[in-house]
Amino acid sequence: MIRKLKEILLYQTAGNGDLKSIHAQVMEENRKFAIIWSIFQILYWGFCLIMSINHPDYRLCRHVYIVALSICAVALLLALFAAPRVRWLIIPTTILVDIALLGAGVGVAQLMAPKTIIIFASVLVVPVFFISDIISTIVLLITNFIVFSLAGKHTMEPSIYDWVRTNLIIFSSIGLILGYFVNRTRFERYLFAESAVKLAELQTKYAYNDPMTGLHNRRAYSEMLDQLTTNKPAYCCVVMMDINGLKKTNDILGHEAGDELIAGAAECIRRGFEGIDTVYRIGGDEFCAILTDPKIDAGQCVARTNELCAGWKGQYVRSISVSCGIARTGDFTDLDSLTKEADKAMYEAKRNYYINNGIDRRRR
Repeated sequence: MIRKLKEILLYQTAGNGDLKSIHAQVMEENRKFAIIWSIFQILYWGFCLIMSINHPDYRLCRHVYIVALSICAVALLLALFAAPRVRWLIIPTTILVDIALLGAGVGVAQLMAPKTIIIFASVLVVPVFFISDIISTIVLLITNFIVFSLAGKHTMEPSIYDWVRTNLIIFSSIGLILGYFVNRTRFERYLFAESAVKLAELQTKYAYNDPMTGLHNRRAYSEMLDQLTTNKPAYCCVVMMDINGLKKTNDILGHEAGDELIAGAAECIRRGFEGIDTVYRIGGDEFCAILTDPKIDAGQCVARTNELCAGWKGQYVRSISVSCGIARTGDFTDLDSLTKEADKAMYEAKRNYYINNGIDRRRR
């Protein structure tokens, strides 16, 4: 029950990870609103201070304008410089902005009472102006009430003070209800946008990544070939790799062992070509790496992969062997010929592996 109440109050309709990301976006929007709202108030209270020099009515509230202007200046500095580094400061910043508006309302009430429209505008507008959860809004309105009680009691006549305090409670309740429904809707827009982004990321991941190994799949490989054919780099190196003995492993130990062999080989290849994003699983036991940076030594990557494979141990499989073929060119003219050359070199390495180990390739 308590958890459900928390979910309702905090608009927690997403998982913790999503909620944290959404709150970060919401807080950034509130920081921008606080900057705009602070600047607007600074300009207004600055105007009032200037008017108080010669205008007697404005002069009566000069001390209120100075306090409101100072609070807004602090809020602006917090929103500009502190809040980006310490995100939780955004909430007290929005409270400061609202207190400045409310405090000015108390001061102006000396002139306009009982028409204290600024006070009521504050408790209605600010909960909707900033995107916040209902708990933050309650804290904001309670703070407003405390500030009003402390400032208004010594500023207004008792009858006016009681009248405004009663209306402050009424308007605060209305502001709380409006803020809840308006901000819930706005919050859910962020939730929908976040979900849409994550869905797009997930679709891209499944479309271009092999689920078993996590490497790029055949589709990504084909698109990379098309891209390199269209935009020919000055240098290209293709490394073709094929697992040795997958069929034998499947036949003797079963397909679970075969899957472990594929996953293990992929892990070794990924680590062997660490930092290189163009590594693909292009078939059941076939892998490919495409390098366009001449500073990367494909031979070292292959040697590192073989070393990792030799030391790899799994639940079913105690060693991995991968045949590799490398083809490179400094004058990139025909990618298809380059991949065929790398494939040819890989099959030559595989043939030598079976000959050296006395294995009949028909039983591989």
